[in-house]
Amino acid sequence: MNEKRIGILGNVDSGKSTIISVLSNDILDNGRGSARKKILKHDHEQDSGRTSCITHKYTKYDENTTLSFVDLAGHEKYYKTTIFGANCCSLDFVVLMIGANMGVSHMTREHLLLALILKLPIIFVISKIDLCPDEVLKNTLKDLNAILKRYKCNKTIVELNEENMNNYLDIHSSKIFPILKVSNTTGLNINLLKNYLGNVKSYRNYEELKSKNTLVLVEDIFFVNGVGIVISGTVNTGSIKKGDKYMIGPFSGMFREVTIKSIHNNFREFVDEIPAGCSGCFNIKTNEKKFQLKKKVLKRGMIMIDSKSDEHTYMEFKAKVKILHHPTTIKQNYETMIHCGTIKQVAKIISIEKELLRTGDQSNVIFRFKRKPEFIQKDKQIIFREGKTKGIGVVTELLS
Repeated sequence: MNEKRIGILGNVDSGKSTIISVLSNDILDNGRGSARKKILKHDHEQDSGRTSCITHKYTKYDENTTLSFVDLAGHEKYYKTTIFGANCCSLDFVVLMIGANMGVSHMTREHLLLALILKLPIIFVISKIDLCPDEVLKNTLKDLNAILKRYKCNKTIVELNEENMNNYLDIHSSKIFPILKVSNTTGLNINLLKNYLGNVKSYRNYEELKSKNTLVLVEDIFFVNGVGIVISGTVNTGSIKKGDKYMIGPFSGMFREVTIKSIHNNFREFVDEIPAGCSGCFNIKTNEKKFQLKKKVLKRGMIMIDSKSDEHTYMEFKAKVKILHHPTTIKQNYETMIHCGTIKQVAKIISIEKELLRTGDQSNVIFRFKRKPEFIQKDKQIIFREGKTKGIGVVTELLS
């Protein structure tokens, strides 16, 4: 079955959790948050109506397609969690929610920039249009166009309808940003949105990804009585098969061998294999007598690879970076949080081509991780952010 992984971005209270519940449960909201309560995980989320972690929800669009929604936190204090989710959940595209009654907020701009940096196709959805007059909607669209122009996007916003929807299914290569106005309470354009999400094309070549070495991104860890350790995650490349042996880690730079005892798909059905582009739960056991596999030693953000993969981990790497914003200057020994795939760790700049870096500057720099070596790969995109500092880059060389 084909799985479309859809990240839901947007400012807090823009209706992200609500629209996921409406689309996946075929219900409407009562205007007071009845729909979102069906997918919020924790008591504090139920009380506040706001997500603080990455939440997954799955629904079958048809016999061949599953829509996999990834609810990414909207509050600014959880932005690092949002970056992690957008980086490691192998998203096919993102839906950027904008509350019509709120307009384009600071975090809307941050989430838009994140999607553009990661080169993820974007679908704009303006929610709560039943609460907003037409004039406010026009101002929201005007603000959105101005921000896209500021970010130097040469794409045009096109409003979707039943007649033109099939003309804009290839959003990765087209020169447009599709936009839809919806209401979770009246149901306006909800079916149109679901049909569009079910038919839009992914920019990933999954046949090519299946032929590569296996790489699984670990998103959560559980202990089940009578079963043992279960990890959930997305198969980025290759495939995971029941009974096969893989390497999981890194544990202080090392990988440990495990065997897959059983596999569950997203609908809690036992299967023998999960291919690239899909997610599932994997019951694992250790193959090493001296290594005890416990929940506390496994961490979200670890990876599982096959024995053919390079298990090397690195403390230092070289990257070509661009400073998007920094209030002063960046020098050697500057420390920042590095996001690269599942990696989220502070690193120090130990070497820099230029004496100083300011907003807009580009340079080759060498980073050194602060705590432990990481499984990092050449040509991977990195994001670094600390306070008001924002920067992007590409790994060009793995050092030691």
